[in-house]
Amino acid sequence: LDDQYSHSPLASKSNMAIHLIWGNDSASIEGSINKLIEEFVDPIWSTLNLSRHDGSDPNQATKALKELQTPPLGNGDRLVLIQKSPFCNGCSSEMANQFEKAIEIIPDQCHLVLSNTNKPDGRLKTTKTLQKLIKDGKANEISFLLPAPWDTEGQRKLVEKSANNLKIKIEPKAIDCLVDAIGSDSTRLL
Repeated sequence: LDDQYSHSPLASKSNMAIHLIWGNDSASIEGSINKLIEEFVDPIWSTLNLSRHDGSDPNQATKALKELQTPPLGNGDRLVLIQKSPFCNGCSSEMANQFEKAIEIIPDQCHLVLSNTNKPDGRLKTTKTLQKLIKDGKANEISFLLPAPWDTEGQRKLVEKSANNLKIKIEPKAIDCLVDAIGSDSTRLL
């Protein structure tokens, strides 16, 4: 997993309110989301300040945007997660307008995590808005892509990156054995 969320829980708050996470490596995406939750949400207040929504349901996506406008209760921050986010891969113009309005008024200590398997569609207005926020340092984007089954070098890099993130020294022969055993299935590395 990328080291960009390796802060201690609740110790240092990011000024980024929106976190766009996408790709086909579900294990790394889940790990990245869990690190954000650990960093921002106080476990004691998690039932009130952490919500997970299925973006493939327009009602849940709308509910998530409304929750995002509510400051956190108690200690820590509020984190609203929209899995299968519709905002970067096609949504109605009404939903896009709701999104545009909601992200303009995100309270301090609130975070929106948009997660999807597909790469954001750069032609959409919502994606362009997110890209501008990323450029301005108000949002971040991270992608987790698995190497193709025939990409042995990519698989080697996946094993090396995982070992480095875990601060494990690994010999080249061990990398070859792991690549043969797991291929590009990152869940088998954990």
